[in-house]
Amino acid sequence: MAWDQSLCRQIAGSDFDRLFPNGIRYQTREAGVALFHQGQPFDQVLIIRSGWVLTYKVFQDGQRQIIRFALPGDLIGFEGDDTSGMAYTAEALSDVTLCSFKRSLFYGVCSSSPQMAMNFAAAVTREALAAWNHVGALGQQSAMGRVANLLLDLHRRAVAQCGADGPAVRLPINQIHIADATGLTSVHVCRTLKQMKLERLLEFGKGQLVLLDPERLAEIAQLDPEVELYQPPLAVA
Repeated sequence: MAWDQSLCRQIAGSDFDRLFPNGIRYQTREAGVALFHQGQPFDQVLIIRSGWVLTYKVFQDGQRQIIRFALPGDLIGFEGDDTSGMAYTAEALSDVTLCSFKRSLFYGVCSSSPQMAMNFAAAVTREALAAWNHVGALGQQSAMGRVANLLLDLHRRAVAQCGADGPAVRLPINQIHIADATGLTSVHVCRTLKQMKLERLLEFGKGQLVLLDPERLAEIAQLDPEVELYQPPLAVA
């Protein structure tokens, strides 16, 4: 793993037994498989060990808004409760490995383990900061600013969470994903990416992103260094 903190290793023996009565069991899901669906109950918390997960919301007119791209170490599913429907759908963007446990048990462990509660609070804080940055980009930035903001964030996280290195990283996304995440049309995204390539800012295609001028991209994305300071997520043992 690209980081050495482990959520599971930080759980005391008795709490570990409560959360994982049969030990940690990893699950695998193929790309394109839904982990849970918008509007349906789901009583689990998931931690991604490997692969990418896409979360999105579909509106009444059929439009899809991508909420986030979840990477190794990220938690998903903690926002719901055991009976009401989930607010969004989670789908495996690539083949993924994850572990799951009952949400009620997870909250019980957090209530009895200060360290676990602090780690969970840190994860939620990261989610809130990412959401604020995303909303700001959608509401105020140009098309190029939105695309730059998204791709810089994914590049940084791929390096930190997936062990990628250097200006070129593999991303299991396409122009439609970028469009649904930035609120742009796929045609507009295509035009914007071509312009960014002409200006020697980045190259994107066939699942690979290459940053050619990250400093200028950061200026276009209007990144706030205080907000964008990256902290590694929690990993799974």
